[in-house]
Amino acid sequence: MSRGDSPYTVGEYWLDKRRDGASPDIWQITTYHAASRSERYRSTRSKSLDVAKGIIDAYFEEQRAKKPQSVENAKVIPALFTYWEERGRNVVSPEQIANSIRCFIGFLMQDVATTDVTVAELNPALFERFRIWRMSKHGYDVPWGGKDYQHSSPGVRGESVQRNLEDIRAALNHQAKNGRIPFAPKVPSLDTRYRSKPRDIVLTIDQLGAMVGYAGQHDQNLHRWLCLLISTAARPEAASQFDPTVQWHGATIDLHPANWHQTKKINPVLPVIPEMMKILEAWKEDGAHRVKSHRRAWNTMRRALGLEANIVPKTIRHTVATLLLLRKVPAEEIETFLGHRVLKRTTAVYAKYDPAYLKKTRLALSKIFREVSAAAQQWSAVHSLSKIGNNRMIVVASEGKKD
Repeated sequence: MSRGDSPYTVGEYWLDKRRDGASPDIWQITTYHAASRSERYRSTRSKSLDVAKGIIDAYFEEQRAKKPQSVENAKVIPALFTYWEERGRNVVSPEQIANSIRCFIGFLMQDVATTDVTVAELNPALFERFRIWRMSKHGYDVPWGGKDYQHSSPGVRGESVQRNLEDIRAALNHQAKNGRIPFAPKVPSLDTRYRSKPRDIVLTIDQLGAMVGYAGQHDQNLHRWLCLLISTAARPEAASQFDPTVQWHGATIDLHPANWHQTKKINPVLPVIPEMMKILEAWKEDGAHRVKSHRRAWNTMRRALGLEANIVPKTIRHTVATLLLLRKVPAEEIETFLGHRVLKRTTAVYAKYDPAYLKKTRLALSKIFREVSAAAQQWSAVHSLSKIGNNRMIVVASEGKKD
């Protein structure tokens, strides 16, 4: 059918059926390509006209979001999807950004602003409603990646809301930087009264041992990651990208992933403690298999071991730093070890290969690692893992022992 006969038209697009006989029952998003003097098709993958109308509307808004618009005309949801496609899906931890976008869309589906909200309509009152919604019991069902993404929550902490706001701010700034809107509206940060107190949790050697023992029985990738965190106090997100075929250099280990840009957060080059050598050798031999995210494995382990919800992967970094300080390692060494103290360029180059580089830190770390390994063996000797419904893992204590 021609554009004039189409049952639905929006902008330069209209719904049509392919004229070459391919997919004759599927509605197509059709547009005229002037250079080739031909019509181009994009499948809606739907035989339903009503469904196809919604798909072509969304496609039109997505294409419009890539062109200059006023803040009064620019719709927020297409801007979020554009940011996801062009930037969000390509970052180190894309799932966090995807979660923020889905949460905000889910909120708009239930809010008075509706999903048609424009950039100009984003104001402090709307973001305050978002905060209240996120920190209270809520749920949503959002189309994402060709399927419905369902989520329910009893309410989240202020840190999660703040991360959501930061991702929304980044999406709007992305549109402004690319000249698609004249300016990005102000996305307020969460008031400090809604933020949690700084985490000062320090894990015990027995708790670290239980983690390593659990992972050794159940998840090799998690086990290697935990050992890397304990032996280097690496930032968890950097450790998740660790590739021993590139970052391990015999006596030293470079914690900065090869494909990352350098930021103010320094991931240093550190000496390898002897206890990590066999683990690194096996890791390298396996082809440096990496896991994009250990979040699910971490949460499963935390629940199985009965650890508090506020114990997160970064707690290990804080714990290792605290243990080093308690064992009289000089503060300057600890700061260098954590990447908080930047060595001068010439000093940094030679220090990496100097046997005395972080010597006291290395010796203390070896002792800590051996203690954790001993605690892991003791834990494994009296505990085993068992699966229950929905593949959930639980810890089972041996007879005569308490979990």
